[in-house]
Amino acid sequence: MELTETFTADVQEAMVTEINQKQKLWRAKAYKQFEGKTYDELLSMAGGKRSVVTEWPQAAPLTMELKQRASYLPKQWDWRNVDGVNYVSPVRDQANCGSCFAFASAAMLESRLRIKTNNTLQPVLSVQDLMGCSVLDQGCSGGFAYLAGGRYGKDYGFVEEECNPYLGVDGACTTNQTCKRYFVSDYSYVGGYYGGGNEVLIQEALVQNGPVAAGFMVYDDFRQYAGGVYKHVETRVDFNPRVPTSHAVLIVGYGVDDASGEKYWIVKNSWGAEWGDSGYFLMLRGVNECGIESNTVEATPIP
Repeated sequence: MELTETFTADVQEAMVTEINQKQKLWRAKAYKQFEGKTYDELLSMAGGKRSVVTEWPQAAPLTMELKQRASYLPKQWDWRNVDGVNYVSPVRDQANCGSCFAFASAAMLESRLRIKTNNTLQPVLSVQDLMGCSVLDQGCSGGFAYLAGGRYGKDYGFVEEECNPYLGVDGACTTNQTCKRYFVSDYSYVGGYYGGGNEVLIQEALVQNGPVAAGFMVYDDFRQYAGGVYKHVETRVDFNPRVPTSHAVLIVGYGVDDASGEKYWIVKNSWGAEWGDSGYFLMLRGVNECGIESNTVEATPIP
């Protein structure tokens, strides 16, 4: 596969047709925003050149204690609607830059600031500042939410979007250093270590503290998601024959599909509000689908 090869409308339509014929759990559709993009550009949208992965760790096992604690959790949860109140910031668009790690980190802190202050504070945090001013990531080539939302948030803090607006390209640090910064007091992997998360621990972190940033393996079919509960579908129409990449997103809630009975996570993406279900997607829960339950990060912002 040449990095300059483009994702044509015909290839996309063929992939969509095959996905929808193979299963009924979720729906696929073609998106104009992907047409004509090169493999290199699509790779950036799914995590960046340095986020290619060969496998993901298994989720931590569910002990008897965790199973008992699970029985006390709400059957469903959504931070976009808690007693009629929304605590989640708007969906954004990372464009062709591999900045998903930064968007997921910023979105986590934005939501948790809203929760901690009962929506008194509703900042939109600068992703460009993190990309241009931090040595803890590779800018548009990728990075990790643990270092971005955690280490950078604790050591340097986040400024608001207007202090350094998003450009979607690599560049020098241009942040006005007099801008207010939002710091975090602590950060960790859910479960305490990389690969230590699982369904119940994520549910508890969500309900008790707020949305969590998550990494998962992106396959070609995911790009075409339009609704339903996503589960990876192998297709013969394979635009990207290489290994999948690690994409960072924000888990904002969970629930159960009425039609299929399948459990799911409610996840905020950073591909714009025109993608998926108004910028969101549902992913199969409880089976570590695409590794989403084994690599989750949370941080505590200081208002």
